[in-house]
Amino acid sequence: MLEIKRKIGNFKEVKFLNQTFLVLFVFGLISSINLTLYWRVEKNFNQWFLELLLYGSILWHLHQKRYNLTLISRFPDNFIGCLLIIIPYIKGNFSFQEVSISWYFLPLITFTGFVLLVSGFQGIKQFRKYLAIIAIFPLVVILVKFLGMVMRITVISAKLTSFVLWYLGFDAATQADFVWVNNGTIQILSECTAVPILILLLKISFLLVILFPSLLKNSYLPFILSVAISLISSIIRLVIIALVVSDKPAFNYWHGHQGGNIFFVISFLVFGAVILLVLPNNNNMPSSVTEATPEKSQPLSWLMVLTGMGSLIILLNFLINPNGGLSQNVVYHFPSEITIPGWQLTASKPVSYQQVVKENNPPQQTTNVEADKKKDMLTGQIYHYQKAGRDLTVNFYYIRVSLGDIMSYYEQFTYLPDLPKVIKPLAKVNPKGYHLQFSDQKNHYLTACINSMGKSTVTVAQFTAYFYRPYLNPSQWVNLLNGKQTIRDRRCIWGQISLARADGTEAELESVWQALLSYWEGNFPNLQL
Repeated sequence: MLEIKRKIGNFKEVKFLNQTFLVLFVFGLISSINLTLYWRVEKNFNQWFLELLLYGSILWHLHQKRYNLTLISRFPDNFIGCLLIIIPYIKGNFSFQEVSISWYFLPLITFTGFVLLVSGFQGIKQFRKYLAIIAIFPLVVILVKFLGMVMRITVISAKLTSFVLWYLGFDAATQADFVWVNNGTIQILSECTAVPILILLLKISFLLVILFPSLLKNSYLPFILSVAISLISSIIRLVIIALVVSDKPAFNYWHGHQGGNIFFVISFLVFGAVILLVLPNNNNMPSSVTEATPEKSQPLSWLMVLTGMGSLIILLNFLINPNGGLSQNVVYHFPSEITIPGWQLTASKPVSYQQVVKENNPPQQTTNVEADKKKDMLTGQIYHYQKAGRDLTVNFYYIRVSLGDIMSYYEQFTYLPDLPKVIKPLAKVNPKGYHLQFSDQKNHYLTACINSMGKSTVTVAQFTAYFYRPYLNPSQWVNLLNGKQTIRDRRCIWGQISLARADGTEAELESVWQALLSYWEGNFPNLQL
């Protein structure tokens, strides 16, 4: 009872409205806002948990050294810090699976604002390791995905998967990123390789090395483990996927989020177990954070109070408003007329998903390869042309989140009007990319996905090859910074043109397609309103 009374007495002596408390309070608010936004934009629990681990670790460090922090009130440093915290949230207009520079580095911008608010430019040094780890987290994502593309990780994974299958006694073969086994074929995408697990484990590795070095005997060990565990677990998963490719429910399970999360958890547990097994001797383990004795509290900064109140209002707004911080989908309406040299437009008809549902009541299917395409097929337009009594039909559909896999579109959008069955498609190269051509008894067809650069592609590999092209073009750097262009633009205009076999040739279709590509090169839908 005396112990309880003593703790109650200590609690009553705590002064909540002091500078030290405000520092932790404001950082907690910034962390909560960033975590709320991260979940709404990314919808990825594994990565969200790592962000929570990051902010929790930094908050623990700040709490441990709270009496050793040098807090400096100086204008305009503190005022700049306040603006860096508040403005990004007020201007927050992020979309689902945002991949812009402003989104990736939002935590760094807001934490830099926090540092300036707390201690100005003079005190940045005491927060340098926290700034470093917050900056490293998005860089890990960007660099690992970029290196995976450069090293052709999908091809390497296909070869390793084929080798393991062969070693296990299966008749397996591989070409590029395809693996054949048991009369089935899988195409390995970046999301199925070691890349996602490697990103997760590398983030944990940097967190340990920078914030908790006393837990490690060797600072290189976490990075070696990350590469080894991610590679082994991804190959095991790919082997399972290849063996069950003919069993659709099993394939969807292991290829989807459920199977992926199992390997995420296993990789995380194995990584943690190895780190715990090789922990240094506790008696010799130095403390990474030294807790200081309480000192006289710092004078109250009213600018910090205002920042805390503003951040609290922003957090409450995000919690109350389910769409807070998110941009509204840019509903693109196709033009009623697109000019094709030598052809006369006779009619055009808009197409929307709601209209198709009402008229045809399509089945509710989903796919694990891409986001739900039915929701992402925002608008479409069908154009009819004539020339010398010959009929030409052009279908365009705008898909907001895509991987550019044309063949999957014909499987998922079977309810769309004028959608034929693909028979023996032939891939061809054109001056502005690639396209597929095929024919049925009545018509010749040409189809492809047009990306935001006006280039046409038909496979995932071709589509994703353009993701990092803006890096190489200085004229695009400003657009990357202001959000007008993303690092990986996944929008696609899916086009299909058809011409009666008796009226024209495949060469004429290619000529029409080049004219349409020239049009979209300068008229692709804007990313934002």
